[in-house]
Amino acid sequence: MIQRTEILSVKHTTRRAGLAEYVYGYIKNLLLDGRFDVSVAIPVDTLASELDVSRQPVMDALKRLSLEGFVVIQPQVGCHVREYHPEEVSDFFRLFAEGEALIAELLVERADRSDIAMLSAISSQIGELRGSNAPAEEISQQYRQLNRKLHFEMRRASRSVPVAEVVESLGDRSDFFIAASRKPLFADRLEAAHAEHEAIIAAVRNKDPESARAVMKQHILHIEERIRGATAAKRYAG
Repeated sequence: MIQRTEILSVKHTTRRAGLAEYVYGYIKNLLLDGRFDVSVAIPVDTLASELDVSRQPVMDALKRLSLEGFVVIQPQVGCHVREYHPEEVSDFFRLFAEGEALIAELLVERADRSDIAMLSAISSQIGELRGSNAPAEEISQQYRQLNRKLHFEMRRASRSVPVAEVVESLGDRSDFFIAASRKPLFADRLEAAHAEHEAIIAAVRNKDPESARAVMKQHILHIEERIRGATAAKRYAG
C-alpha cells in the first residue's frame, strides 16, 4: 500500500518533526489521496509496521482524525473512512465557497507584484498538465498538489492569518470529499479549473474584487457539482 520511498521519507522527516505529528500528517495525506476504501477497516497494524512505529501513534492519529471528521472509530470493529450524506457535502461546499471568496477579495486588496508573479507561475505549472499523457489518477494527484500550493499562496497573500488558517482547514475537507468520490475529478476538471484560476489572477491584477470573489465562488461550487454527478453515477451503476 505504501511505497518504500515514502517510508524512507517518513523516517527522514520524523527526525525533524515530532513522531506523533508526522504519523498524523502522513495518514491524513493517505486519506486525502483516497488510499483507503470506505468498506474496509483502516489497517492499523499494517500502518504501524510499514512506518516502523508502535500502534499507539497510529491510534492517536486516527483519534485526532476522528475528531476532525475524517474517520469513524468503532470499538471492537475498527476504524473506517467516514461517509457523508450528499446534502452534508453540498452544505460544506457552500461554506467553503464563501471562505475562498473572501480570500479572493482580500487578495485583490493586499497582493503585491511578487505575489501575483508567484500565483501566475504556479498556475502555469497547472496549465502544463493539460498536455500530459499520464494516467488520470496521476494527473489528479499532481493537480491536487499544485492546486493546494496555489490556494495556499493565495491565502498567504491575503495577509489575514485567522481567515487563511480556517479556509486552509476547509481545503483539507474539500480534498477528502473529492477523494471519497473515487473518481479522478481533478483530472476531469483540469481545463475548467485552470481557466478559473487564470480568471481569478487576472481579477487580482486588475484590482477587481467583485470578479475575483464571483469567479472564486463558482470555482469552488463547481467542485461540488462534479462530486454530486459522480455520486449519482455511482448510485445508478449500483
